[in-house]
Amino acid sequence: MIPEDLLPELPGLRVRALVVTPNAVVVEAHTTALTVSCPDCGVTSTRVHSRYPRTLTDRPLVGTPLRLHLTVRRFRCGATGCPRAVFAEPVADLAPSHARTTTGLADAHTAIGFAAGGEPGARLADALGMPTSPDTLLRRVRAANHHPGPPPRYVGVDDWACKKGQHYGTILIDLERGRVIDLLPGRDGEALATWLRANPQVEIITRDRWAAYAKAATEAAPQATQVADRWHLLKNLREAVENVIARFGPELRAAAPGGPPVPPPEGTPVPPAPPVPEPAPPAPEPIPASAHASGGEAKRQARRDRHQRVRDLRGRGYSIRDIARQMGMSPKTVLRVIRQPDQPHGNLGRRRPTALDPYRADIDTWIAAGGTNTAELYRALRGKGCRASYDAVRRYANRHLGSSGRPGRRAPATPRSTPAPEIPSARKLSFSFACPKAKKESDEPPFLDRIRGRIPGLDAALDLAGEFAGMIRKTVTTSLTDWAAKAQASGVPELVTFAAGLRSDEAAVSAALTGPWSNGPVEGQVNRLKAIKRSMYGRAKMDLLRARVRHKE
Repeated sequence: MIPEDLLPELPGLRVRALVVTPNAVVVEAHTTALTVSCPDCGVTSTRVHSRYPRTLTDRPLVGTPLRLHLTVRRFRCGATGCPRAVFAEPVADLAPSHARTTTGLADAHTAIGFAAGGEPGARLADALGMPTSPDTLLRRVRAANHHPGPPPRYVGVDDWACKKGQHYGTILIDLERGRVIDLLPGRDGEALATWLRANPQVEIITRDRWAAYAKAATEAAPQATQVADRWHLLKNLREAVENVIARFGPELRAAAPGGPPVPPPEGTPVPPAPPVPEPAPPAPEPIPASAHASGGEAKRQARRDRHQRVRDLRGRGYSIRDIARQMGMSPKTVLRVIRQPDQPHGNLGRRRPTALDPYRADIDTWIAAGGTNTAELYRALRGKGCRASYDAVRRYANRHLGSSGRPGRRAPATPRSTPAPEIPSARKLSFSFACPKAKKESDEPPFLDRIRGRIPGLDAALDLAGEFAGMIRKTVTTSLTDWAAKAQASGVPELVTFAAGLRSDEAAVSAALTGPWSNGPVEGQVNRLKAIKRSMYGRAKMDLLRARVRHKE
């Protein structure tokens, strides 16, 4: 192997020797330039003053660290009046002045710092044969040159949490190039307004419905078109639908299969009462409830009392915040309680699935064959792949041994009352409405589709909300003005409030429903920012976070 082949084509450099040690490959070289220019006056010189060694670390050779031992000359400057009498010849193509690493190794360290950060990057660099310290990686990241590119015309804005619940910032995205423009302090809109005034070329601003951003964009960039985020519009619509469904809670339970009977309308003749039967013999004394059952009943009674207390305070004119402070609840919880006219109840008697349900036939066969050793049953089920514990198998077997007529825990003498039908919560139903999933033709239609036709008020409200969801997905061409008028005339309080909120930001909402721009790329960059922030364990300063987020791989 020719030693010169180990190095790039660098003018004025000649390799003298190549030494391979257990820990590194050492290349000895010296410079060969005939004349060198003075860095101060620029006059060339040929007078060699002295020589000194300079050691540089380069990128590894076949996984082994590579060190360059250079012999560099000092020259005398012969220009009259030059303040520099002696200067060292530069090797700028290989490394800058005073550097201990080559430019190639510094670039590799910078790339590792951008990708992995300090501590993880140092571990990665050591494994790659380019050992360095975490501080060096972060210093190179901070010193890296950022190329912002041309001035952005289409900008996306969103907030991000420096420390959730306490400190927030604003992120700006170039939607045209998919790059982070900058991170601004705070989310009150002042920093955003300052940036927009300094960039009058902005034509499009996509944002969520945060009032501070809307105000900053309106005042600082009146020439730009604002576009509301379609995802947040769908989120606000889902919340309105949830409130509508919660208001129809009693009707939903009554219309569900197996639900309580619906009371007859006023004016319906009441059928004659059936004859009074003979008094039944006195019932046996009830068995006292267990401590677990008593505790559950106490919790349910506490929820009912809290529900009634909140509604009483609201009826007496207290505000939402006053009720929240008195009851020790959040304002959202108080609103949910007020919008539920009926008291909360627990789904009693509902049996939860267990890991032993797929092996019910094997357990019944074991009981019919006269099995009594639960440990034997446990080993047999383990051999068939059952992951349940021994105690779970024992309890499950004891419950079924009693009903088989053999010794064991007996089933109750009187059958339990049929539990009330399980009704999905208003929140779950609102998600199924806002995010419908494609189902096969053989599947049963969703609960809301099966029940909504039986409740006229709910059916009309959901039809109107579905029309706006189609406008967001651009499958319905109704204008925003026409839909808001329909919502206002519908008389549904939740949709009336939702439509009023849309009117306050009508231009941005109309641009979102008709234009191609979206705030989706901004949300993706926010997720990337969170990943970078967490990879630095949340201890990095803003300048380092800004440098890593703005870097484009």
